[in-house]
Amino acid sequence: MVEIFRRYRVHPAQARAFEHAYGSTGPWAALFGRHGGFRRVRLFRHREDPLVYVTIGVWESQADWDDFRGRFGEESAELDRRLGMLKLEEHLLGFYEGPDEYRPPLDTLA
Repeated sequence: MVEIFRRYRVHPAQARAFEHAYGSTGPWAALFGRHGGFRRVRLFRHREDPLVYVTIGVWESQADWDDFRGRFGEESAELDRRLGMLKLEEHLLGFYEGPDEYRPPLDTLA
């Protein structure tokens, strides 16, 4: 698994819209979900600064993420343009490898 961490500072008047757009049922998750390597996205709000959020996008592999970017790059860029007014800052924190905790146990796959 590869997990992609991003940090955002959102526009004060757009916090709810941001939560929808970048949450697990929003348009980003829907676009990511069109690729078989996407697993889930999680959204976290900072406890002390309610305008700061972190997203974690979980992908099967770095290759799946790269393939998504190649196949859906134009659609991603368009969505980013449409939703750009929701955020004041965006920072890629990095790509992290994690255990396969999101996979079902082998004995449930039969």
